[in-house]
Amino acid sequence: MESNHKSGDGLSGTQKEAALRALVQRTGYSLVQENGQRKYGGPPPGWDAAPPERGCEIFIGKLPRDLFEDELIPLCEKIGKIYEMRMMMDFNGNNRGYAFVTFSNKLEAKNAIKQLNNYEIR
Repeated sequence: MESNHKSGDGLSGTQKEAALRALVQRTGYSLVQENGQRKYGGPPPGWDAAPPERGCEIFIGKLPRDLFEDELIPLCEKIGKIYEMRMMMDFNGNNRGYAFVTFSNKLEAKNAIKQLNNYEIR
């Protein structure tokens, strides 16, 4: 995972840099910031199938602006296998209050909607 520790990986100088690096180290997923979003995974390590079909992505809104992947990923991992998560970011390094999570199949996405609807993370 040494490649994730380069200064150009999008994590250097970010809020919760150490927690995000620990998450990447634990899961083996990539975490890249580009075009106003930070992308986690897509595809996950060892994924050799086609990308998940339509209907596997969910919207998660009303996120606290100081919440990051280190808190949201473990919550989603309890529901199912994450293919990709995209957290929308502003130029100050805070999230924009919403993210998109793509699960590996529709059933996991439907379960996530049921379990996370009106869920308060904090």
